[in-house]
Amino acid sequence: MQIGYKRKMQFLILGIVVIFFFSMTVKTTVPGFNTPAEAMRNLYTWIELNLARLFHQPIWLDRFDVIMALGGSYQDTVSRFLISVITFACGMLLALSGNIFQSVFRNPIAAPAMLGVGTGVHIGIVVLVLTYETAAYGMPGTKYAYCYLFALIMLGAVMLIAKLSSGKRKFSVFDLLIVASIFSSVVGAVTSFFTYGMDNDLALVMQDISNAIIVNTDSLSLGILGIVTLISVLPFFLLRFSFNAVCFDNEESSSMGVNTRFIKFFSLVLGSLMVVAGMVHSGSVGMISLMVPFISRSLFGAESRNLFWGNLLLGGLVLLICRDIAAFIPYGNHGFPIGGIVQFLSMPIFILILISGRRTWE
Repeated sequence: MQIGYKRKMQFLILGIVVIFFFSMTVKTTVPGFNTPAEAMRNLYTWIELNLARLFHQPIWLDRFDVIMALGGSYQDTVSRFLISVITFACGMLLALSGNIFQSVFRNPIAAPAMLGVGTGVHIGIVVLVLTYETAAYGMPGTKYAYCYLFALIMLGAVMLIAKLSSGKRKFSVFDLLIVASIFSSVVGAVTSFFTYGMDNDLALVMQDISNAIIVNTDSLSLGILGIVTLISVLPFFLLRFSFNAVCFDNEESSSMGVNTRFIKFFSLVLGSLMVVAGMVHSGSVGMISLMVPFISRSLFGAESRNLFWGNLLLGGLVLLICRDIAAFIPYGNHGFPIGGIVQFLSMPIFILILISGRRTWE
């Protein structure tokens, strides 16, 4: 019996709740788990404490002794909760951006970083490490500023060059793709010159920051990620009813009263911003943007309204599962890079894409 869309969404939401709660029971200070009762008590205490501080209530003074008594258990739960929130949000953004690019280019292997923003993020990290060396570990705000700035510069440069190269011809998304490929290669060669000259210590710093080995959970990180999520997802949510038109030729879409050129251009900008946020806050996890949209189309069909919610929820769930798997693999001082888990899980998905004849975007 075929399961309907609503039932699939119910199962998906249930899976998210279960995995999210499981994530909060994982210890971060030592290997193991907190009990579900401990996790709920710690989370309740944290929420109560922050509400009291928000409304300037003195209750947090009464809870100080309780927090001290909870010790590492409390810190574990709070840390895992914030890490899970950031991970889930990044998974949502990456999956939605992948769906946008694959729909616009009508290709299941179209990558959201193909417009050069991935190179921009890499430039930002290189500049950060070369400027501040090992001190870059403790400068998340500067990292965000550099990565977002250089990513936007790269995107703007690619769009400007593509517009100039098109001349009097109509601006095409494929012009963007060609220019971005050439421009990213040139800039990538320049940054490689500096990275190859790094000593071992700086190379390790660069690797740790690129892979987001340490997930920053302070208010600055949460605030920036929240703002980027809002300004990138909300416009696409409002366009979701018209986004189906990108699968048709421009002439057909025009006859329907839909300006697909504007929708494609605007969607690519939003998708690029989404993938930048995912890479900056969760590291090298771009494969989520390729494999989750494929799974989502298989489950929910090609209707953009269904795919919008399907990619958001499924992307967050998949990346959260990868985060939990990485937490149990001993590796260095800070744990296994989540990007390695994502790449390992993506292999069977790409095999399925090849077997299916790459027709699932239709």
